[in-house]
Amino acid sequence: MRIVSIEKAHRGGKFKVCFEEEGELLLSKEVIVDFGLRRNDEISSERMQQIQDAQSYQDTYIAAMRLLNYQMRTTAELRQRLHMKEFPPGAINRVLDKLTNLGLVDDVRFAEAFIASKVASKPIGKRELERKLREKGVSKETASQALSDVSNDETQIEFALQAAEIKIRSLKRYELKKRREKLVAFLARRGFDWDVIRKVVRKMFDGDYDAVDI
Repeated sequence: MRIVSIEKAHRGGKFKVCFEEEGELLLSKEVIVDFGLRRNDEISSERMQQIQDAQSYQDTYIAAMRLLNYQMRTTAELRQRLHMKEFPPGAINRVLDKLTNLGLVDDVRFAEAFIASKVASKPIGKRELERKLREKGVSKETASQALSDVSNDETQIEFALQAAEIKIRSLKRYELKKRREKLVAFLARRGFDWDVIRKVVRKMFDGDYDAVDI
């Protein structure tokens, strides 16, 4: 397969490499330089595959960096987005390995930043935080590791009290038992454990807490 021309493409910053058999490839300048491609070069099928693989890798890497420039992502999220863009699985795996080695994709760091952001915006319990992390593709082990600083009872009670103090203002129109039931349900939805909920509800109602069926 002989190269008959190498021309600047109209857009995309690539070059159109045309072959004698009327086929063509869109290649970046980096790939053309790396393979030393020139007009009239004869390209074997094996070398053609290497060129295509190199271009797929570069395209995948550029797409991944654009996604990461927009926001932090987990390995699973990035893999899914690249798969949706129909990049080859082999190129995706190579790119994810490189980004992981460079520290640009780090599920632990993502989880820690995610937790800090969520608890700063509104107090939620560790169960809800773990659920949200798992939705992002963070493994159970990584989520548990990242949650270690906020999963102790003291911190969870502090978060639950913050949430309860805000919520209780909207429950004033209800009679006492109903207020307690609604507060319990609210804290459960926020992902707090039952022991934490019971302690917080007792504190909010000055210890006057009858068992509520939850």
